[in-house]
Amino acid sequence: MRYTLEFSGSRKEKYILPRVFIKKTLLTFLVFLLPLTIIAQDDPMTFSGMIVNEENEILIGATVNWQDTTIGAVTNLEGWFTIQRMDSINPYILEIRYVGYETVEVEILPNENRLRLIVEENSTIDDIIVESRQRDNFTSTLDPINVESIGAGELRRAACCNLSESFENNATVNVQYTDAITGAKEIELLGLKGTYTQMMIENRPSFNRLGRAFGLEYIPGTFIQGIQISKGASSVKKGVQGITGQINTELISPHKAPLIFLNLFGNYTGRVELNAQFNYRISQKWSTGLLMHGNYFGTEIDQNKDSFLDIPKKKQANGISRLIYNGENLYCEINIQGIYDSRNGGQTLGLFKKQFDSTTTRLYQVNNEIRRIGVFGKLGYFGFNNPKQSIALVYDANIHEHNSYFGDRLYNGLQKRLYANFIFQTNLINNDHNLSTGLAYDLLDFEEQFMDINNDRTEHLASVFAEYDFIKKINKEVGSAFGCILGIRADLIHTQNFTVIYPSPRLNIKYNFTDDIVLRASVGRGVRNPNLFIENIKYMPSFRTFDIQETILPEVAWNYGLNFVWNFKISPKLNGNLNIDIYRTDFENQLIADIDSDPTYSTIQFYNLSGQSFANSILISYTQDIFKGFETRLAYKFNDVRMTFGNILHQMPLMPQHRALLHMNYTTPKKDWEFNVTLNIVGPQRLPHLHPPYGPNLPEYRLISDYSPSYLMLSAHINKFFKGGWQIYIGGENLTNYTQEQPILGFQDPFSSSTTVTYANFDASSVYAPVFGIQIYAGIKYTFKGKERFTPVNTCISTPKVSSIENKTNKADNFVMENTQSRIKIKTSSQCGMCETTLKQALMKKDGISHVELNKETQILDIIYIKAKIDVPKIKKAIAKTGYDADDLKANKTAYNKLDNCCKKPEDRK
Repeated sequence: MRYTLEFSGSRKEKYILPRVFIKKTLLTFLVFLLPLTIIAQDDPMTFSGMIVNEENEILIGATVNWQDTTIGAVTNLEGWFTIQRMDSINPYILEIRYVGYETVEVEILPNENRLRLIVEENSTIDDIIVESRQRDNFTSTLDPINVESIGAGELRRAACCNLSESFENNATVNVQYTDAITGAKEIELLGLKGTYTQMMIENRPSFNRLGRAFGLEYIPGTFIQGIQISKGASSVKKGVQGITGQINTELISPHKAPLIFLNLFGNYTGRVELNAQFNYRISQKWSTGLLMHGNYFGTEIDQNKDSFLDIPKKKQANGISRLIYNGENLYCEINIQGIYDSRNGGQTLGLFKKQFDSTTTRLYQVNNEIRRIGVFGKLGYFGFNNPKQSIALVYDANIHEHNSYFGDRLYNGLQKRLYANFIFQTNLINNDHNLSTGLAYDLLDFEEQFMDINNDRTEHLASVFAEYDFIKKINKEVGSAFGCILGIRADLIHTQNFTVIYPSPRLNIKYNFTDDIVLRASVGRGVRNPNLFIENIKYMPSFRTFDIQETILPEVAWNYGLNFVWNFKISPKLNGNLNIDIYRTDFENQLIADIDSDPTYSTIQFYNLSGQSFANSILISYTQDIFKGFETRLAYKFNDVRMTFGNILHQMPLMPQHRALLHMNYTTPKKDWEFNVTLNIVGPQRLPHLHPPYGPNLPEYRLISDYSPSYLMLSAHINKFFKGGWQIYIGGENLTNYTQEQPILGFQDPFSSSTTVTYANFDASSVYAPVFGIQIYAGIKYTFKGKERFTPVNTCISTPKVSSIENKTNKADNFVMENTQSRIKIKTSSQCGMCETTLKQALMKKDGISHVELNKETQILDIIYIKAKIDVPKIKKAIAKTGYDADDLKANKTAYNKLDNCCKKPEDRK
């Protein structure tokens, strides 16, 4: 099978946006975040492109590299890739590989960028038409690090109101509530809680300290462009706080996003959310964006009749203003984010009186109020003579305030942070060997107090790191290759209690058997300084007191992992993927929150690990296209997590050993409907130990077994897309209506004031399942893309070379094939409005052409035609015959000479 490549828009994509000034916003409470941002689109030392098939469908996970080098890249969830240029003088051959396609080659000229590369089959040689559609969840076979990518299409399959709801269809990351009162959520990755996963926004550590409690809800789903999950020991450049891995969130980029986006969400319990985006490209080098979010929930829900709200009442306002500049040699980005979040839970008077017929007014109430303001971004310079060299600075400064009360208990926390990460990158010897090195500094000033325990402190984290990467092709024909990333980092952690240096080596290696089969191995050390209070907020609404038995030292662990990925086709139209992860984490030191050892059940003991602590995790995931548009995913996860409490090695409480997932998604042929269903199976979980005399007053599941029962959770989501940018959706969560029986122990007497009845001590942390039932939701979205305004073509080139691109679209549902209309964009040498008149008159006479429109600014003709009646070469010949260039086809000289003077090129005018 032979393939060809086509190019569009001067072999560049043209971007034209109307001059629109947004005077009003839908969220006036965030007006202070009006953007001041700037962006440029082209880096002269990199080349960007999009790879699609002849149906204009994005090819995700396609690998590209310069011929006879190891400089490569992989297309992302939007089909785009960026690759470092060899130099800025010579043309080079780019090789493109994709599952089911032969390797194709294309010459890239030094002045070309942002090309759309169309891989098409040659039907005269082979009658098989290769079709591909967007895979929104994939693991690359190119990167030595095991990175799973989640795109906008995957996020669209659920409500995804925030990051915590973005993993409902994902088997790698699981999210659950930490307790039955606060509404805080935590993730699980490789068998360990989310505190061991480094949370990042655009490769910058974020919401890892005081923001950890509710940080998953501070990244709204509509802010997210994509998510990358790095499993195990990943790059040392971004820090080694991620013992089990890193989750990086990419925000919506102003220059790639629609001009306006709106989303209104609501569910039947009264939860309402409004999201808005406003993006504007001011010029080729300037653009701006404003991301805004607000939510409100004020309904009192108590389905289990224990007088405590199952879901806290809450309200949040959240906005990000994006500021970015990208010149020829300099890149600068500034983002400003402000958050206000208020949550009220616990008992309410009406519910308490209704359930217990009491006249008391002393209620156990819980309040969390968070305020955050921060500035973060990047600064980069790449104007060196060596195109492989660059320097960058990633920075963050924020103030985060968290004030709470839990009945009579008070928590107050204030964090001031300054973070900077300086990185230098260059090649060694040749382009096969690369080195990154740098310095990082993280200053954290805490004012923190819970009850009578004061934990004010200042932490200094200074780091130096170096990372070497190498990729070597072994057999170019089959795609076999070897790659490795070797990193070393030394972190100096200084507090008033200790000063210690931790070296952290990390190694990632991979071997490609083919382009589509890869085996990876990794090993590395991770170090993190825990935040005892906020990471254990689930124990604050409890009768128990905090017993800190010694100075808590940083947590240190080694992570080992294997990963196998196989991408395959069972037919030309049906893709499959098999992914196997095997990981183990061994702790040298760990903060132990011991909820088992105290026989009086009155304290939670905190101390450093003395003994073993480990986590084994195995994940097998299989994704398969059943037929065109229908995808199914099966996954099974096994976790064996154990740690030493006191002197006894116990299985970690509230961590299921077995999980399974079934996800099915169907998109109709016209892509106007999307249906998906997800079934999660959660296995038994060890429950925290309880001691007499509380047994007789415990719920039944605590009396029968030390383990919780297994349960199923079913969710479903439907999207309907309309013309004009409108979309409606409806869905349901926990459709099995499974809830945990009595999630709050001792709810009858949360202040333990009774002297006549003995209840289990008040505790809300033993949550293994949902505490509320079916949730039905619906929403509406509107997207206004606007017109492309600016072209990245070098303005020094007056008539850049352009080729055509066809976008096949049905004019009406009942059209037969011979009446199907197509659209083509052709670059001309037109100069003025008279040119448009001339071209329209000439082309509209042709049978099969129904629409002609000229953009005088870009010289692009937009033509709608019937392919069965006229083809592209004939259209180009008609343009050339009129006296104008048509992409590569030059104008007829006789006709050109007869044009009016204003219609000729400036250099030809008399």
